[in-house]
Amino acid sequence: MKVHIITASVAVMALMTACNNTDSSKTSENKDTAVVVTSDRMDKTVTVKTVEVTPVIKTKFETKYPKATEVQWTKYESVPMDLDWELTGWPALDTMDYAAKYTIDNTDYWTWYTPEGEWIATVSTINVAGVPDAVNKTLQSQFEGYTVTSVNKENDKNRTAYEVKMEKGEDKMKALIDEKGNIMKKKGKENGVKVKEKNI
Repeated sequence: MKVHIITASVAVMALMTACNNTDSSKTSENKDTAVVVTSDRMDKTVTVKTVEVTPVIKTKFETKYPKATEVQWTKYESVPMDLDWELTGWPALDTMDYAAKYTIDNTDYWTWYTPEGEWIATVSTINVAGVPDAVNKTLQSQFEGYTVTSVNKENDKNRTAYEVKMEKGEDKMKALIDEKGNIMKKKGKENGVKVKEKNI
């Protein structure tokens, strides 16, 4: 009888250990897990793989954005944001760079870092009502008849600018406008003609 009780106890302990091992392996797998990331400006939902970042990057991020919540780190190429990298003029990224998606005060943000923890840029999607008066005046005077479909507020080390996507009938236009209302770049189709201008 004692042998049966000892054998049963050993079997229960082995089963508990196996369950604990399974749970701990799930925990370690969750460090690199797939999550669904959506954007208000996209017509689709995209699944991206989250990753762990170095303590250096994490500390720099938390210092710069202490109010950030729901932070998800990914490799830069999996960012499902509707952003025209060419229009921003930022340096090309590679597969070693990181992107953080997070929320501050109910607004979604994306921020990019190099592997060494150097901040590259931050983008948030805003309502057209949130653009400065100077930007709004430029939109009204230079893009008459266009309907704004989305606005990205873009910050890097040198400037804050607004990437505005617009359409008018068959014409579609993207413009990068600085805080003072100056058109830095624009590209798209205007009156059926392709346009690509750089004013910086």
